[in-house]
Amino acid sequence: MPELPPATTYGATMLRRDDTLAAWKPHIATPPDPPAPARELELRVEEEEARGGPMAPGLVAPLNGLAAAYLAEGRDAEAAQALRRAMHVARLSEGLHTPLQVEMLEQLIAIHVRQGDFAAADKAQDYLYRVRSWQRQHGGEGMLEATLRYAHWIRGAYLGDLGRERFPRLVGLNDLFQGAIDELEASHGPDSRELLPYLQGRVELSYLISVYPGENESGFRAQVSQPSDFDMASEAQLRFWRLRDFNFRYGLQNLRRREDILHKDPRSTPQERVLAHVAVADWYQWHRRYASAIRHYEEAWTLMDGVEGGEAWLESQLAEPLELPREAIFNPGAIPLGTLHDAEVTMRFDVSRHGEAKDIEVLSEAARDSQAAVTRAYHYLRNMRFRPRLQQGSVVRAEDIERSYQIRY
Repeated sequence: MPELPPATTYGATMLRRDDTLAAWKPHIATPPDPPAPARELELRVEEEEARGGPMAPGLVAPLNGLAAAYLAEGRDAEAAQALRRAMHVARLSEGLHTPLQVEMLEQLIAIHVRQGDFAAADKAQDYLYRVRSWQRQHGGEGMLEATLRYAHWIRGAYLGDLGRERFPRLVGLNDLFQGAIDELEASHGPDSRELLPYLQGRVELSYLISVYPGENESGFRAQVSQPSDFDMASEAQLRFWRLRDFNFRYGLQNLRRREDILHKDPRSTPQERVLAHVAVADWYQWHRRYASAIRHYEEAWTLMDGVEGGEAWLESQLAEPLELPREAIFNPGAIPLGTLHDAEVTMRFDVSRHGEAKDIEVLSEAARDSQAAVTRAYHYLRNMRFRPRLQQGSVVRAEDIERSYQIRY
């Protein structure tokens, strides 16, 4: 059997500007308004030091304000220094996991990102999640927000090739979501609606693993292969191989479980249940299991039978082909760290019942310096997976689709 071409990672290598997914942005804290000019805050810091010493608890507020003043003046390095000192004083006076440092950590991460120091930002994100986890275990709230923000960061770091080994980040993502699922199952039961965001996170992880390219070593990408002697493999490698080898099954299990929870929950709407069934069809489509995909797409249409306004809603959701995956999995709102070129190419094409682009025609006129972008756009589109068009409950070919794509390479 010939090897199938890899899927285009829609959202990273290719993005339609008018797609609703393009509105997604990773969370990066915005600088706060400074409480006073920098010089005035510097004097407050000096006065507090004179009264209580260099580690006086009263230094936290003026140092934090001073960092904001420095940021307003574009003095990022001095702002980072003030934030580090404020956090150090806060930890000495309030404890290692004091909530006083959460906002300061977010500001420090934002500075690292602006300066391009993603390794430092990565370490700060890890510590921030540990602080939030400790707070949650000791009566705090915000489990969902803390978990999803940290997951978004891990995914961005993975896609940006931060660090030599990439597969441990995927294992870490799996542990992050599984830990939340285990905790919620113990407290709310296996059919709790609270599980849905974490099951969705595991689905997104399965999409990432499905296009896993290997590890980056000495300037080229090498696949992590299984040695003949399993004693040579680390625990993370063994666990990743299992995730990779059973990835289709795991993704399908999480999608089915999410759908089952929605069917059992009396608060769920028919629209939610249909979209959950369509997501299962998308997973089959992504893996080129066309017969199962078509069957699930057509079944999804029948779930709205008898629902007032159901047909009009189905037309709005399924009447045109949509690029897969239909989630912000490959960070469509952010430019990948390895991107050197960015171009926009307009193309006309058909989308078959199997969700493949056919009869592609490039409409953009390629100048000499953009021919590479046009060529890549053509090949990216050939490898794109689409959710096909549905008409009156049947999957049909869509013709003369014209779209402009942002190409990143």
